[in-house]
Amino acid sequence: MLDITRHQKLIEDISDKIYNSNILIAGAGGLGSTVLENLIRIGFRNITIFDPKKIDPPDLNRQILYDQSDIGKEKVLIAKEKLLRINPECNITIFQEKFPGNSHFNAKCDLAFDCLDNIESRFILDDFCQINKIPLIHAAVEEYKGQITIIYPGKTKSLKQILTGASTPIQPQVLPPTVIIAASIQVSEALKILKNDFENSLLNKMLLFNIYYNDFEIINV
Repeated sequence: MLDITRHQKLIEDISDKIYNSNILIAGAGGLGSTVLENLIRIGFRNITIFDPKKIDPPDLNRQILYDQSDIGKEKVLIAKEKLLRINPECNITIFQEKFPGNSHFNAKCDLAFDCLDNIESRFILDDFCQINKIPLIHAAVEEYKGQITIIYPGKTKSLKQILTGASTPIQPQVLPPTVIIAASIQVSEALKILKNDFENSLLNKMLLFNIYYNDFEIINV
């Protein structure tokens, strides 16, 4: 059993929601692996992961769940294996395919995380969350820069509306701390959603940061 005594008081008002919420993670790469490890260590137990890829050597600079012994193996399989070592009581469902894949995924979710690396897949996830009224926590990173926002059906614009005209960089450079910071903020925002603390969350706002210049800015979206 995972011992959460060092942060138990911080989540005691939403502990039932944490234990019982069903979380969807689209992408188990840089953002996804950090999001997953943080969620498990906080105490989340019911998690579904989508990712079609295998682990390549360039992944290891930022995908913290994996190491040299995992190269060539399926990300979702290794992610599940290592997360269960942290908390064996978790219920982790994996799909080695793009979201929503051939599974025609329709399981009930309470929160979704956009940990994807291309705009087309992000919009597919966004459409799914809009239709099913699921709050979506978006993040994207490049070089020293990151962005995070919450997409909440009925309360905010869709991700497609916010990112219309955006494109996916070809093999962007990214510094490992950039990924870890963005993913950690994603998880922090999830706790605010569970608390219904919309005032202090990134609802209708986007956090932009550049760690090279220690620049953090919140804009309205």
